[in-house]
Amino acid sequence: MTTRRAALPRKHRSQAERSAETKRRLLEATIDCIVARGYARTTTTEIVSRAGLTRGAQLHHFVDRDTLLLAAVDYLFECGIKEFNRAFAARAPERDENEAAVDLSWQAFGGRFGIAWLEMLVASRADQQLANAVGTVATRFGQKLLEFGSSFTSLPVEEFALSQSFEVAVMLGLLVTGIASDRGEYEATRVAVIELLKEFIHALGKDPGMLARVLRKTAPLRPDRTR
Repeated sequence: MTTRRAALPRKHRSQAERSAETKRRLLEATIDCIVARGYARTTTTEIVSRAGLTRGAQLHHFVDRDTLLLAAVDYLFECGIKEFNRAFAARAPERDENEAAVDLSWQAFGGRFGIAWLEMLVASRADQQLANAVGTVATRFGQKLLEFGSSFTSLPVEEFALSQSFEVAVMLGLLVTGIASDRGEYEATRVAVIELLKEFIHALGKDPGMLARVLRKTAPLRPDRTR
């Protein structure tokens, strides 16, 4: 004879927890919609449908499309940074730190994060409010990269910032190239370019003055931040 176990009482979530979960679902659905349909074709109707929520729930948290999409810019950045930090901390101990950082950066740029970010960058050209939000996030992104790099690089801040700008430019360029390329040819190119980027980083160790020389050559083009 078997005895029936008493059902465990269901844990009731607080109002704050339910609210946070609703916002998360809306923001996740917004990013999914941007990736699948493009920024211009992302609508609140499509977002709430993907999130499995009502229009009223969306309006309670985000009063209109612009507010929701601007919040998604910030959410996208925070998720990308958290995932990168988690994956980098979990890397195999024997892995080269620089090569691991390149591979993990491409995992982000080559996927959902990069596609949505590219859509927002392009859309911001004709939308000043979005441009301001994207600019703010891009600045924070740069600051986070510098904080992260300072944990394992001996490069001066300006030199490390230049190397990171180069890496981001290469990855965004790869993402754009892949839009209209033959998949087979693109994949071979992508692998080669990522390996070339790793070789460039290793070359910096053999020629530590490379970044400093570039900075000196381009000094007249950079704004004077001392004024």
